[in-house]
Amino acid sequence: MYIDEQNPHGGDIYTHRGCLDFSANINPFGMPAAVRAAAESAVAQSVAYPDPACRALAEKIALYEGVPRRMILCGNGAAELIYAFAYALPKEKPVLLICPAFCEYAAACSAADLPFAQYFLKRENGFRADADLLSADFAAYGAVMLASPNNPTGVSIDLSLLEEMAKRGVHLFCDMCFDDLTDTPRREEVSRLLLRYPNLVVLKAFTKSFAMPGLRLGYAMCADGEFLCRMSQKTQGWNVSLPAQAAGVAALSCGDWLCDTVRVISAERRRIAESLQAMGLAVYASETDFLLVYAKCDLYSRLLARGILVRDCANYPGLGKGFYRIAVRLPGENDRLLSVMKEVLS
Repeated sequence: MYIDEQNPHGGDIYTHRGCLDFSANINPFGMPAAVRAAAESAVAQSVAYPDPACRALAEKIALYEGVPRRMILCGNGAAELIYAFAYALPKEKPVLLICPAFCEYAAACSAADLPFAQYFLKRENGFRADADLLSADFAAYGAVMLASPNNPTGVSIDLSLLEEMAKRGVHLFCDMCFDDLTDTPRREEVSRLLLRYPNLVVLKAFTKSFAMPGLRLGYAMCADGEFLCRMSQKTQGWNVSLPAQAAGVAALSCGDWLCDTVRVISAERRRIAESLQAMGLAVYASETDFLLVYAKCDLYSRLLARGILVRDCANYPGLGKGFYRIAVRLPGENDRLLSVMKEVLS
C-alpha cells in the first residue's frame, strides 16, 4: 500500500474514475469465463488456508512451460518475485538494469539495499538490445535485470543474445510477462535455456495475458534449486490466495482462448500504429499489447481532459518527457482513441 506516495504505474482508475483506460497493458478481452468461475468458486473454500506449496498450480505451470516442477516458484503477482530475487542476491556487487525498464526493478534493489547501475538502450535503435550490450563488464555485477518484451518499449531480446549473456555466469533475471501476448511465444526455447543455464531466472505472470491483475499471481522459473529456495524464503507464507491458485489452474487450460485474443490484439496494434504514424507521432515497433509513442505536445493531459487515460512515461529513466505508452484495447475502444487523437493533435 502506498502511503504519501504517488502511484508510479498505469491503471490508476481509482484516481481517474470514468476514464477509458489505455494506461494498463492488460488483455482487453478481460478475464476468461472459466477463470472467473474458478476464482469465484474458490472464495467459498477460503475459510481454509491456501496450499502454501501451490502444488496443483505449480504442476500445471510445469506442464505449460515444459520445465520440471522443482524449477517453479509462485508469487503474489510478478512484483513479489522481483523483490524476492533482489533480496536473494549477494550484497557484494551492484545490479545492472537494462533501461528503460519497469520501475519495480530499481525499487526492489533499493529495498534490498543493493546498489544498481543502468545500461540505456538507444532511442535511435528503437530501444532494441543488441550485441553492444555484451560489452558490459558482467563480472562487475551481481545480477542483470531486463525484460522481453520490454516494458514500456514492447521489444523482445533475441534469445541468442540472452544466451550469450547467460554464458557470462552472472545471475540473469529476464521478465517475460508479456511473451504470451506476442505472435510467437517462445516457451520451448526458453525452457531449453533455463535447463542449460541455472543462473537464469525467468519471470512470468497471469496478470497481462488472462486479465487478472486484481488476483495477483506470478511465477519464477530457475534450475538453480538453492537460489530458488533463497527466493522462496524472501516471500511470506500463504502468499498466493486460494482464488488466485484456482484461477491460475483454470487459466492454463485456456490456451485456445489466449491465441484467439492475441490474433485480434496484433491486428489492432498494427492498425493503431499506422494511424498514429499518419497523424505525425513517432511510434516505436512493438511485439505485444501496447505501443510506445513520442509526441511534442502534452498528450497525457490533452487525452485525460477528454476521458482517455494513457501512461505518461516521463518517469522512466532513459525516456523522459514526451514519451507515452498506449495499450491496445478492443476495436471499438481503439476507434474512440484514434478519433480523440485526431482532435488533440489537430
